[in-house]
Amino acid sequence: SGSGSGSGSGSGSGSGSVGARHPRRPNHAATTTIPPPSRSRHVSSSAVTAASGRIPESQSPRRHMRGASAVVAAAAASVSAAASGCYGRRCVATSAGLKWFGGSSESRGSSAAATNTPLAWWEHGQDVWVEATSEAELRGLVAASSKPVVVDWFATWCHGCEKSYPEVTRIAADGDMRKKFTFVKVCVENCQPFSRSQGITALPRVSVYLPGSAVAGVPLKPAISIDVPISRVKHLRTNLAVVLGNPGMAYTLDPNGFVIPVAKSKAQQDAEAKAKAVAEMEKSTAELRAHLESVANAKGQAATPAPAPPSAAAAVAGGPAAASAARGGGGLAWPASLKLGPEYERDKKEFLARFGDRYGYGGRIDSLYPTEVGCRMRPDEHYLDYTGASLYTASLLKAVMDDLSTHLFGNPHSANPSSSLSTERIDDVRLQLLKFFNADPKRYTIAFTRSATGALKMVGETFPWTPRSKFRYLRENHNSVLGIREYARSHNSSFSALTEDAVEVWLRSGVESADAGSGNGTGDGNGSGGGSALDASGDLTCSLFAFPGEDNFAGVVYPVERWVKSAQARSTPEHRWLTLVDAACWAANTPIDLTACPADFVDVTAYKMWGYPTGLGALIVRNDAVPLLRKTFWGGGAVALATAGDDFHVLKCKPSDKLEDGTVSFLDIISLRHGLDAIRGLGGMRRVHAHTRALVRFGYEKLSSLKHSNGAPVLKIFGKHTEPNFEEVQGPIINFEVLNPGGEVLSYKTFEAEAASAGFHVRTGTECNPGACYAYLGVSDEEVEGLAGIKEGCDDGVEFVHVQRPSSGKPDPTLPPVPSSNMETALVDIGHPAEVALQWVDVPLGSVRISLGYMSTFEDVWTFAKFIKDKYTDRVR
Repeated sequence: SGSGSGSGSGSGSGSGSVGARHPRRPNHAATTTIPPPSRSRHVSSSAVTAASGRIPESQSPRRHMRGASAVVAAAAASVSAAASGCYGRRCVATSAGLKWFGGSSESRGSSAAATNTPLAWWEHGQDVWVEATSEAELRGLVAASSKPVVVDWFATWCHGCEKSYPEVTRIAADGDMRKKFTFVKVCVENCQPFSRSQGITALPRVSVYLPGSAVAGVPLKPAISIDVPISRVKHLRTNLAVVLGNPGMAYTLDPNGFVIPVAKSKAQQDAEAKAKAVAEMEKSTAELRAHLESVANAKGQAATPAPAPPSAAAAVAGGPAAASAARGGGGLAWPASLKLGPEYERDKKEFLARFGDRYGYGGRIDSLYPTEVGCRMRPDEHYLDYTGASLYTASLLKAVMDDLSTHLFGNPHSANPSSSLSTERIDDVRLQLLKFFNADPKRYTIAFTRSATGALKMVGETFPWTPRSKFRYLRENHNSVLGIREYARSHNSSFSALTEDAVEVWLRSGVESADAGSGNGTGDGNGSGGGSALDASGDLTCSLFAFPGEDNFAGVVYPVERWVKSAQARSTPEHRWLTLVDAACWAANTPIDLTACPADFVDVTAYKMWGYPTGLGALIVRNDAVPLLRKTFWGGGAVALATAGDDFHVLKCKPSDKLEDGTVSFLDIISLRHGLDAIRGLGGMRRVHAHTRALVRFGYEKLSSLKHSNGAPVLKIFGKHTEPNFEEVQGPIINFEVLNPGGEVLSYKTFEAEAASAGFHVRTGTECNPGACYAYLGVSDEEVEGLAGIKEGCDDGVEFVHVQRPSSGKPDPTLPPVPSSNMETALVDIGHPAEVALQWVDVPLGSVRISLGYMSTFEDVWTFAKFIKDKYTDRVR
C-alpha cells in the first residue's frame, strides 16, 4: 500500500511503469502476510494498518525508541503489501539522473480513504532515524556524534530503496547497533547538489562518516559508501562491523560489495591520484573559460558603436532619467513625463492613501517600470494583457544572456563537464520551483513540458482511463483542459462539465450517490447507473476532477484547497479521485502552497509568470500519482533499457526522467532561476499578489463608475468584483462588454482596433474559455454548435450570433437574459396566454479583457479608464 499527505488525500506509491515485459521474465510477487493486491488495486487503510502492526505516530522526539520490532514490522509490511514486482532492481547513475536496470515494475495504487491514510514507506520507523535535510544538518550531526554516523540515502520514488528499507531499519532499530552507530537518513531530492558531492550516483546507498570527519572549511567526505540493493542489504550489518573493527584504516569494496580494510597509504595514493586528475580538469576548464571570455571581450570592443541618441538599451543601463529620455519625456522622471493633468494627480494621491502599503513594492515601481519595461514601448502605450503573456524585464534578459555567455552548457544526457553542469543547474531549478510552490520534494516532482498545454496533454495522455472512469471539470476551464475529455472519450470514460454551484453540490453529496453513475453532458454530472468501480480485471478505477485556480476569462478565483481535499476525500478502496489544478493564470499573481493544497497535478508556464522563456511549461505531479500513469510513447532519456527487435523496454524510475521524452529544453530551464530571482527581488509572490489586487480594485471601481448621460452604465463587468470577499474570489482581471446608452452591446472587435490605435494592449474574444464566456454572455451550447463551419476562431469576422430571445414580459426562465444588439425584430403572435413573444437579436460571442501583472502600474489602469470615458460615453455605435 502506498501513502499520501494532506487532509483527505488519497495517494499511491510504487514502481514505475514498464512497457512490454520480456516474455521469459517471470512475474514475481513480493511475499507478505497480507494477500497481495492485484495490479493497481487499493488496499484499505484499516487492512494495511492491522496487518502491518502500525502504531500511532509518536508525540515524542523523533529519535526516541518506541519498540524496534513494531517499527520494523510496520516497515516490512508496508513494503511487502505493495507487491510491486520491482525485485532486485538497482539504480545506476547517469548525468541525467538515476536509471533502473533489471527486473520489472507494475503500477499500483494505495488506499485513498479520507481517514487513516497509511504512512508512506519512508515514514515508517521515524523514531529510530534522525533525518537530515541539508548539508549543514548532516555536518552538524557528524560533528556532534562520538560514534560513526551511518547515512541511508533514499528517494521516495526509488523502488530499490523501498525494498531495502525494512532491513536497513531493522539494523538501525537494533539496540546493540545503536550503541555503536548513529543512524541518519537523507532524501536526495532535498539536497541534490550535496548528495552528488558525496558520491551518491546510485540508489539505494549507505554511507559511513567517521567521528572527527566534519572539519570546518574541509569538504565532508564519507569513509565508505555501500550499495544496498535488496540482494546485498543483508550484508550491511557485516560491512558495518568491518568498519567498526578496523579503526584507523581506509576502506574499499570488493566486486561482491563487501567492505575491505586497506592501509591508509594505499588509499591516500589513490585519493591523491584522483584529486590530481580533478585539479587538472578544473584547470583546463578555467583556461577554456578565460579564453572564451577574452574572445567575447575582444569582439565586444570591436563592435562598440559610435555614440547615439538615448535608446532603449541606454535606458536600461542609465536608470530612470535615461529611460525617460528614451520615452520622449524631455528629461523628466517617469511618470511625471506623461503630463496627465490634475485629475490624475488627485486620483493617484487618493489611490496611494488607500493602497500605498500594497502597491508598487515599497514605492519602487516608478523607477523599475521605465528601465525594465517602459523602455521598449512608446510613452502612450500601456500593456494590459498579462494573462495572455507576462512581460519580461530588461534585467531578466541581461541575467540570462550573461549566464549563457559565461558558462558552457551541454546536452544533459551525458557525463562530460558541460553536460554535468547542465544537469546540476536543471536539478537546482527543479528544487527551486518546488520550494517556490511550497511543494515537498519527497512528495512532488516537476516534469518539464513545452507549455502549460503540454502539461495538461501529458495528464490526458497518461491518465489510467477505463470505461468506469469519470472526468469531471469546471465549466469555466481553459480550452486546453476541455481537450482532455477527448482522451476520456477514447477510453469510453464519462465526462461532465459542472457549474461552480454544481461542484459544491457534488462535493457535499454522498460518495455512492454522486460517483456511481456514468454519462456525458453538462450539469451536475451524476449520470445514471451504478455497480462496482472495479473493472472486470479487478483493477482500480481512477477518475479526474479538473478546475482552474483562477479562470482566465473573468479572473474568478476558486476555493482550491477545499475543492482538492474534498474531491480526494471521495476516494474509496476501489475508486480513486485525483485532482488537476490549472494554475497557468493563477500562478502569475498568487502564492501557491502545495503543502496546504495537495493537488495531484498542477500545470504552470514560465512566460505567464515573468515573460521569459516562452515554450516552456511544467507539470507538478505528486510522486504517488506517477505509478498510476500509463505512459505509451517513450523516447530519449525516458527509457533505461530497450531493444530494437524485441518488444521490450524499461522506463526510468525517477518520475521526471520517466515523464520527459527526449532532451529537455535545458537552456530555457536554466534561465528559470533568473525569473525566480526577479520575483524574489520584488519581495516574492505575496508582494505581487498585493500589488495586482490593489490595481484591480481601483480599476474596477473606476470603470464601474462610468455612466452615460442618461445614467446607464458604459460597461457591463463580469466576475466577482462585487462579492463581499472579493479579495479572495477575484483575480487581477477585468472582463467587460461596452454598452451604448440603450444597453446594446457595441462591437468588441471595433473596440480592440480603437484601443490598439490608442496604445492599449488588450485581449478580446472568448479568451480560449468558451465555458465562462458563453455562460456570461448567455449563449447556449446548441447555439454555438450551430456556428460550425461558419466561425473559425477569434480572428474571423463573426462576432455575433443571431438567435431568438423573449421580447417582453417576464423572461423565460429556460433562456438566460442577455444584453443584446437589436438588429431585427420578429414578434410572434400570442395566440394563447402561455405563449411568449420572441424577437431575433444579435448576441455577442466575445468580450474585452484587461489583465494586470507584476509590472502593471497605476498609470496603465488610470489612462485606460480615461480612454473609455472619453471615447465611449454617450456613444451609440
